[in-house]
Amino acid sequence: MFRDRNDVWTRLSELWNRSDIPVLETKDTKYALLSDIHLGNGGNADDFVNNENALLKALDYYWENGFSIILLGDIEEFWQFDLSGIRKRYGDTVYARLRRLPKGNVIRVFGNHDYEWGGFVDPAKDQNITGEASEAVKLKDPQGKVRFLLVHGHQGTIDSDKFAWFSRFWVRIFGFIEPFARTTGLYNNPTSTKSPIARDYERTLYQWAKANHLILICGHSHRAIFASKSHAEKISEQFSRLEWENSKSKTTSAKRLENLRQIQALKIELEDERVKGRVIEATDPGNEPLPCYFNTGCGVYSDGLTCLEITEDVIRLVKWNRDSTKVSRLVYNEDKLSSILSKI
Repeated sequence: MFRDRNDVWTRLSELWNRSDIPVLETKDTKYALLSDIHLGNGGNADDFVNNENALLKALDYYWENGFSIILLGDIEEFWQFDLSGIRKRYGDTVYARLRRLPKGNVIRVFGNHDYEWGGFVDPAKDQNITGEASEAVKLKDPQGKVRFLLVHGHQGTIDSDKFAWFSRFWVRIFGFIEPFARTTGLYNNPTSTKSPIARDYERTLYQWAKANHLILICGHSHRAIFASKSHAEKISEQFSRLEWENSKSKTTSAKRLENLRQIQALKIELEDERVKGRVIEATDPGNEPLPCYFNTGCGVYSDGLTCLEITEDVIRLVKWNRDSTKVSRLVYNEDKLSSILSKI
């Protein structure tokens, strides 16, 4: 992903200062933030199709528990597929679940792969409405002050913003050969984007949020981030804590053995994060980062999807597992918004 730091900062600042960006309440409201689902046509080039049941379980849960859904961009894969094919495959499943939500409870923010929502009739809504997708949404904190900016996260990039038409052209070309490439084993990477996301992507967005003393929530990179740290960083912190505990003489033999079991499991989990490209550069090298940057992750992981939940004064990073033998909804991290906002 080619990008210019100054362009990213300029675009984000423009959106933050615009008065026409929708502003939503968090008081007495629940939100689930989903991005980068990349709905296709159900064929071999559809990176999402194997996670459909995980998403349906998530949407059922959010409907049953009174959540509004914020679709934070790249919900559809329009760089490869037409709406007619996507609608045919997911009209009675994903879109039907979204239409079931009360009017106004599905909010769209467009990304680089689905920016066409400015002119389409949206099958995720139970009415014939066009032009409702916004490039950003702002949220108030529980006290009523605007403290959050929600964008897809492609703003200011060369390949996904300025010259997205060129990137889309090459992805369309690749779409014709991708099924063959998958069959022959030449390409099999459903967890990544079609073009690589720079390792310092999160650092650039974090620095902007830190400078503006607000919470920035994005998608785009397909890497889940909670309070400016990746899941891999959280695993490393748990690893270090357990090793430190085992180094203390007062730790009992039974506790030390249990810690060793957890350490081994964490090693396996951390290696899995490395293999899948989800280890990021530190957002604030040499310092404890401020908890001002969050990323929803995506819906095309090889084992499920991640999203963020905001329920009044709590924000959570949640994993929905594809494997039916595992817990469907796993809370990776959670914290109080009041505590987070006091630090930034």
